[in-house]
Amino acid sequence: MLEGTHVVPRGAKAHPGIAFDTRDVAVNDRIDYWEERCAERVVGLRCTSMSEGGLEARFEYCDFGSIKMIDITGNQHVIERSPSLLRLFEKDSVFLTFLRKGSAFVNRAESCSMLGEGDVVIYDTNKPYMHGFPAQMRHVIYEIPGEDFRKRFPRWELNEAVRFDALLNPTRIVSRALREVVETDLSLVETTAQRQSHEERLWTVLETAHAFSNGKVRSAYHTAVRTRVSQYIETHLHDPELCPTGISREMGMSLRQLNRLFEGDANTLASLILTRRLQKCRADLARPGPFPKSVSDIAFNWGFRNLSHFSKRFRDEFGISPSGFAEMARRSNP
Repeated sequence: MLEGTHVVPRGAKAHPGIAFDTRDVAVNDRIDYWEERCAERVVGLRCTSMSEGGLEARFEYCDFGSIKMIDITGNQHVIERSPSLLRLFEKDSVFLTFLRKGSAFVNRAESCSMLGEGDVVIYDTNKPYMHGFPAQMRHVIYEIPGEDFRKRFPRWELNEAVRFDALLNPTRIVSRALREVVETDLSLVETTAQRQSHEERLWTVLETAHAFSNGKVRSAYHTAVRTRVSQYIETHLHDPELCPTGISREMGMSLRQLNRLFEGDANTLASLILTRRLQKCRADLARPGPFPKSVSDIAFNWGFRNLSHFSKRFRDEFGISPSGFAEMARRSNP
């Protein structure tokens, strides 16, 4: 039985989804149907299944512009892209895949990688491979144009499938970063700018993976954690409880380790939080509108607890009081 959870939201408009399900056709026609539809949408392949009830698989496809997302849920099956299929169905793409449920294997270049839930694997479609699932499964594939991939990573030869373990340090940072992208509510990825931002998050995951694959473990780990910290700060600026201690707890590391990541920066972690809050307040004070918010409403909305403290910090940062800045903004936007 397939579960009914969908990654692609119903009603998504800016990136219309395409879906098909083998259960819509007769049992004896399901393999042919799956191969035909996959060749149309993604890549030419051959599929086999040992399930007595036949292949039960659902395919959902979402287009962000340059990068496509494929979400596949199914029972036991194996797909292969043989040398003859490479010639018959040419395809120049890189697959960044995340195993959401079950186990899997990827056979590539006389090497077999075993995958567990949460593992990430990267390979291209220009060489033969086999990708199999021994039981109920669900995985998400991000299809990246080969030309775009090579422009970003000109020396990254994907001769073998590259696997990143979800449980072991330090490579689990790749799995964690990709999981955050996979679990994004796609109803919030509607506009062109939002889709571009979503794609950049995927490129950031690949940059971290590339650093690991080239032996730059420390650099990759630090970059990935700093990215997570920055994203966490941005999404929690409204919370007056946001502080370095809480962030370290959320990141699963000591406060000392966390502060080390930001050594040498112009801002400490605490001053970074303060600076971003002040910048958000300044943007709101400058925003024109028929019913402008009060200085106090804006300050409290961005996590400040004390109005006099906010006013002093704002003046120190921008050389003008919040009310003076708001008045100046109103005059320049009559």
